[in-house]
Amino acid sequence: MQVIGNRDTRLSQFRKCWISGGEVTIVGAWGAGTSKEITANWNSPFEGESIGNKIPMAGGVAQAVTDMTSVSTLNSRQTWEGNRPTSFTVELKLYALEDPDVEVMQPIRALETMMAPDVSSGVLSFGGRLPDRICLNIGSKIIYTDLVIDSLSQPFDKEIDSQGRFVRVTLNLQLSTLTMVSKDMLRKGYGLQQA
Repeated sequence: MQVIGNRDTRLSQFRKCWISGGEVTIVGAWGAGTSKEITANWNSPFEGESIGNKIPMAGGVAQAVTDMTSVSTLNSRQTWEGNRPTSFTVELKLYALEDPDVEVMQPIRALETMMAPDVSSGVLSFGGRLPDRICLNIGSKIIYTDLVIDSLSQPFDKEIDSQGRFVRVTLNLQLSTLTMVSKDMLRKGYGLQQA
C-alpha cells in the first residue's frame, strides 16, 4: 500500500491521522476541530395526545372545575427509533517539509479519488462501482473501518510554492459509518483498538 502525506518525524504518532482506502494511505495531522458524533433518534409520539386535546371544550371545562389536567407523564414518554450512523468531522492538516507533491497534492487527489464512484458515461451503460470504503485511524488508538467520506472541503487561500502547488492546507472531512454502531460491535472492540 502506498503511503503519502505527512513525513514529519517530530510529530507524535498520537497527533497523526491515517485514512486508508483503495491502494493508498494518507497521513496528516489531526486538528482541533476533529470530533465524533453519535446521534440517537428519540421521539415523544404521545406529546399532543390527551382527552383535553381531543375534546378541547370538555377538557377545558374539566380542568377549570377540577383544577386537574388530563396530561400525564406518559404524554412525554420517548420511544427509540434507531441511531444514525456514527459521524466524524476530521480537520486534516497537510504540510510539506520536502516535497509538496507527495506531502500535500497527492493526498488531496487521493481523498477525491476515494470519494468518487466508478460509473460509466455511456448512454446504454448501467451502474458502476461505489466510492471506496475507508479506514480511519486517529492517533493509533481510535480505529474505525468501513466508513464513507460524505464531504471534503478544501480552502484555496493557502500557501503555494513557485509551481502553484499547495505547501500547507487544512482539509475538513465529514465521514460516517455505513450503519449505526451497535453494542455488539463495541463489545468486539470496534472503534477503540490498539494499533
